[in-house]
Amino acid sequence: MQIDFAHALEHAVVVLPVIVALGIAAQILASRLKIPAILPLLLTGFLVGPLLHFISPGTVLGSGLQTLTSLAVAVILFEGGLTLKFSDIAGHGRAVTRLISVGALVTWVLAAAGAHFITGLNWGVAALFGALVIVTGPTVIAPLLQNVRPNARVGGVLRWEGILIDPVGVLAAAIAFEWVRSASGGEALTATLVHLAGYVGVGTLFGAVMGLALVWALRREVIPDHLVNPAVLAWVLLAFGLTDIFVPESGLLAVTIMGMMAANMNVPRLNELLHFKEEVVVILLSTIFVALAANVPEASLRAVFQPGPLLLLLFMLLVVRPASVFISTVGSNLSVKERAFISYIGPRGIVAAAVSALFASRLTELGVAGGDQLLTLVFTVIVGTVVLASLTAKPVARALGVAEAEPDGFLVVGAHPWAREIAQALQAEEVGVILADTNRANVTQAKVDGLAAHYGSLLSEAADRLPLEGIGNLLALTPSDEANTLSARKYEKAFGRTHAFQLQPGGENRRTQMKDGYTATSAFAGAPTFTQLQELYEAGARVKRTRLTDSYGLAEYLRDLPENAVLLLHGREGRFQVATALPDAAPAGSVMVALVPPAGTPDQLPGTDTGGEQSGAVSPQDYTTNVADPERMER
Repeated sequence: MQIDFAHALEHAVVVLPVIVALGIAAQILASRLKIPAILPLLLTGFLVGPLLHFISPGTVLGSGLQTLTSLAVAVILFEGGLTLKFSDIAGHGRAVTRLISVGALVTWVLAAAGAHFITGLNWGVAALFGALVIVTGPTVIAPLLQNVRPNARVGGVLRWEGILIDPVGVLAAAIAFEWVRSASGGEALTATLVHLAGYVGVGTLFGAVMGLALVWALRREVIPDHLVNPAVLAWVLLAFGLTDIFVPESGLLAVTIMGMMAANMNVPRLNELLHFKEEVVVILLSTIFVALAANVPEASLRAVFQPGPLLLLLFMLLVVRPASVFISTVGSNLSVKERAFISYIGPRGIVAAAVSALFASRLTELGVAGGDQLLTLVFTVIVGTVVLASLTAKPVARALGVAEAEPDGFLVVGAHPWAREIAQALQAEEVGVILADTNRANVTQAKVDGLAAHYGSLLSEAADRLPLEGIGNLLALTPSDEANTLSARKYEKAFGRTHAFQLQPGGENRRTQMKDGYTATSAFAGAPTFTQLQELYEAGARVKRTRLTDSYGLAEYLRDLPENAVLLLHGREGRFQVATALPDAAPAGSVMVALVPPAGTPDQLPGTDTGGEQSGAVSPQDYTTNVADPERMER
């Protein structure tokens, strides 16, 4: 049986799954290389499309590609709106407002002028180009912020601008297109004003009405729990479609407003909804970026490297973006270095790519010259700004002093005595630590000891507002296996599974015993339980730090370490890792942190006698509390 692969790739049922698979593979590669995903996504699309001619999404999917792109952008903007809390932008609202208004206008005018004088585009198509490159977009900004980790002020401004600027850019592009399409100046002005009023009015009205209905349904729990996520997704797509019936593209404004309403009106279980939308967006984003890049004509891709497009790109980077940012942020509380970094970060994303492809095809249909050149110029800006930001944003942020500390710190669940000693040992090595406990006495003592501590459960919504800058590891050290496991599962989404650790479950309470598949990596060498560590501590063991030297290395340290001691962590220069086993090597300068018993104690961990039963079981309520109500459970 012979299979004609070339013929198979002419069918949508084959091409679409291939694009999805390629997109997810690019996401995995980006995660491994720790770079923004848009870079490998674009490169993958260019490779399988215009370079190798492996797939042609536009030919195979036809108008379905544009439909899929529009729906994907709607979901992405709604998910972006869900992340916009007004509390996050407190003090920077003026800067954001001016960036999406004054800054957008400055970008539009300067970019249009540059396109006209540098590449020779006629004024109408140049104005359309200027409108298309207004947008930065959450699809690129969000991954960059995760990678670069700028301070809260810079991150908040870039995040809000990236989401709110998309509908503004689409509106500007629609206005410019109406101007190009209209035959006379008077007709163009009338069409422009009508479209502007319709876009803003219809988008705002539908966004407010559909958003209020969504918030009401979620608050009243009208929708069964297992249907909340798919129901919200369906409602967002319906709102987008209904709005577009009246004014094309105004649905983008509507869904952005819906997301912001849900984020700021105390909707229950918002985090679960956000996590679901994030997973959907990853699939949509991966698919659309690969498809759009693969659909770029070969001639347009090759034209990217011509002098005209490259000069225009430099003009955008060195003149347009800095002018837009510095003019918009005059009088704000942003420092000069913060403004400089914001002006450096202006990557364009999926909205620019999708809308430029749409308007380029419409210009071709109308017989207006410049459609192919428009697509070339927009993709030049997309690729150039993305590559620049992906490869250089992090060192630039560090050079300007606007980057947060590397996420090497620890969030420790449990603030009982030996957990506090571990935190003090880390803090002494200049590692950031935050303790969390539902026992007020433990938290109070931690603060007395000079440690940052949070009173409350990490599973509550209040814990989601903890300042975790510089924190990238979780240590769950409570006596409750359930609390440890649930905390680890929650924070492994933010820190990564390899950075979430919990004590080995003791299995003393069968009712709350967790299955092995649910638990995180066991913390500390020998995988001790809470009971074993607590009994060792009560017997006089204390947390001790030992610095290795050229004359006293790891072999000597392990030789001298008592058999019943527990190695907890090891590292150097502010970067520590949890010891899950005795290390094979550690360079001079490394610091070993261990729970070391006093001389004369038995050379065996408590609770590990050969009788099979763990001895001296300690009640979880004796030292700290679990995920229940802190006031009721407090000792």
